[in-house]
Amino acid sequence: MTDLARQPRAKHSRKTIKRKALTIGSIAGIEIGIHYTWLFIFVLITWSLAEGFFPNQYPEWNTATCWITGVIASLLLFLSILLHELAHSLVAKARKLPIHSITLFLFGGVSGLEKEPETPQDELLMTLAGPITSVLLGIVFFGISFFTHGLSEPVSAILNYLALINFILAFFNLLPGFPLDGGRVLRSIIWAATDDYKKATNIASVAGQAVAWMFIVFGGIQLIAGNWIGGVWIALIGLFLNSAASASRNQLSLNEYLSNATVKDIMDPDLVTIYAEQSVKEAVDNIFFHHHKRAAPVISGDNVVGIITLSDVKKIPQDKWESTPVKDIMTTQPIHSVRIDETLNSVMELLAKYDINQVIVMANGKLKGMVTRADIINYLQLSRELEIKPQKI
Repeated sequence: MTDLARQPRAKHSRKTIKRKALTIGSIAGIEIGIHYTWLFIFVLITWSLAEGFFPNQYPEWNTATCWITGVIASLLLFLSILLHELAHSLVAKARKLPIHSITLFLFGGVSGLEKEPETPQDELLMTLAGPITSVLLGIVFFGISFFTHGLSEPVSAILNYLALINFILAFFNLLPGFPLDGGRVLRSIIWAATDDYKKATNIASVAGQAVAWMFIVFGGIQLIAGNWIGGVWIALIGLFLNSAASASRNQLSLNEYLSNATVKDIMDPDLVTIYAEQSVKEAVDNIFFHHHKRAAPVISGDNVVGIITLSDVKKIPQDKWESTPVKDIMTTQPIHSVRIDETLNSVMELLAKYDINQVIVMANGKLKGMVTRADIINYLQLSRELEIKPQKI
């Protein structure tokens, strides 16, 4: 099981995971969710315990005992993973890092951290909280098993398994490859030693890809040896880690571009607005067809009162466009805005946080323009195609 640690690359993928997750509660203001892929790994682990691990350890057990024990052990394993993630999250909150959710999914758990730690000390403390929790859980389960030995063989079996698996979880996550906890520890150490976040991330990501390829090769060896399920699973973990490590490096490059460009660099000076009293048909004809915009600010007097988008128009049938004023379908509060001197990185964080596609630009209380997700993507594509290197601002 992996611990997909908390990185803003994953603002889009993380949000996709969260959208497909079932919320089961919250702890300390942190939403707890289960992604649908969790069901697959839960069934797989339960089956492997009930049909393999426990029958091999306790051949005298009947099938029902093996399956009941397997289900309980599997559920407690995921509780352990949740506590591991919760430790990360609570330390992050204590260090003033905003975090909104924890989601259990196919490869373990992911914490919804809004932004990266700003200091290597914050990253180190937040990261070590998870493995330390897993080690403590292993000690607790082992201690309970020791003092309750002989009372119930299935209970002892579950406790021994949980002690073992938590020690393995801690060891695995401390492997020095990003985005595992060990990779983040490595990055925080290099970051503190060099005061160079980019260099530290690149080194940790390369280490992560090296660790990933070791898993892929070992998985292949297991497949050749006949261990089909174990080999495929280990190789899949390796592929996943390799993809995540590569994505971390890409995200670093992306952040470098976004942090060194401002809203005024990409803002469309051709501001198109529409009055709240105008009809939806006028909005469609003037904004969407004539000016080829997908959204526009809605004004009343000198004030911005909303935004009209294609999604808003789709809410009503076409035969009502002419008789319906824009104010009846526009998106109103909250209307998110940015300053003209804000970096594109800040804009993307705002878009990701509220799952929106555009924000208005304000200066001295007056509407100056609009920036969309498409504007930022187009800027990035052109910059890379023309091989324009980001200039520090």
